[in-house]
Amino acid sequence: MGIGLGIFLFVIGAVLSFGITAEIAGLDLNAIGTIFMAAGVVVVVLTIILMVVRRDRTRQAVQDDSDVI
Repeated sequence: MGIGLGIFLFVIGAVLSFGITAEIAGLDLNAIGTIFMAAGVVVVVLTIILMVVRRDRTRQAVQDDSDVI
């Protein structure tokens, strides 16, 4: 779910930065899009890091259990 959320944020940010040419008073859509894209990258990276940490813990737990038997 985390990777999907990160990709979604990145796509919304890209659309805001590159796809919309309208100007709204008081809002910089280019800056908002850049922030969304950066947030999407951060979410994807953090999700991958957490997946690797969980995999290592699970692998270590399985090895510890096999030593007992």
